[in-house]
Amino acid sequence: MEYLEQAVEINGLHYAFRLWGEATGRPIMALHGWLDNAASFNQLAPLLGDSQMAAIDLAGHGLSGHRHPQAGYNLWDDLLDLLALADHLGWDQFTLMGHSRGAMIAVLLAASMPKRISSLVLIDGVTPLPVEPEQAPEQLRKYLSENRNILRKKLPSYQTREQALAARCRSSGLSEVAAEQLLSRGLEAAGEGYQWRADPRLTTASAFKLSHAHSAAMLSSLSVPTLICLASQGFGAYPGLDELLSQYQDFQVQHFEGSHHFHMEKQVDQLAETINQFFNDNAIM
Repeated sequence: MEYLEQAVEINGLHYAFRLWGEATGRPIMALHGWLDNAASFNQLAPLLGDSQMAAIDLAGHGLSGHRHPQAGYNLWDDLLDLLALADHLGWDQFTLMGHSRGAMIAVLLAASMPKRISSLVLIDGVTPLPVEPEQAPEQLRKYLSENRNILRKKLPSYQTREQALAARCRSSGLSEVAAEQLLSRGLEAAGEGYQWRADPRLTTASAFKLSHAHSAAMLSSLSVPTLICLASQGFGAYPGLDELLSQYQDFQVQHFEGSHHFHMEKQVDQLAETINQFFNDNAIM
């Protein structure tokens, strides 16, 4: 399956994305995880039969632009842009696929705009760890402190691409082959070395987070076929997650051996088989 590099201005921000497959295929919008980029779907996209996947570099990541200094990177800040991207692609209804942070964004969009979403595929991510209302002042205090300090921080830099590659492997547990693909969109020359393209503000605390009640309301509102794929060394290891998801009888939950980025590793064939079967079983076009 061939892909095209695409770019478009959405709501005043430059967005880059990689478009896989033919226009006649099943439309899939793929959302990567925190500090990753569209290349995280390089292995999976060609294995999803009869599909057209738009793998997005989310705002502040990869080749997409950074948000205005007064804007933020809360999960809900991406939603209007993603709807506009779908409009740009001519998709009235589409499958949402998300990994990690991208899965959390996907849940919010599918819960709030169900008529636009035909199905939901979540890869090692569901909802963020909750922060209850009584913790809100401390959460906001952390956000303010970290964002005031971020401009004074010295950003990580590397003399060679090999050093950056090794650092990415250490921080994520990725193989060199998988990490190299992320570097292709996530690293840029800076002076005599290299730095990550991602907006440094992505490493700071969120201003607000969802509570248990917020997350439960979002999950209860999901009305489309939903496949949740969890990694044994990732979200699948969180205590109580299976019990939480069992409350929602319409969710299809599958467990896979591997790390948080198992969709970029040797398990990708098994994952693709599971997703394709999910599409077939639910007649998702």
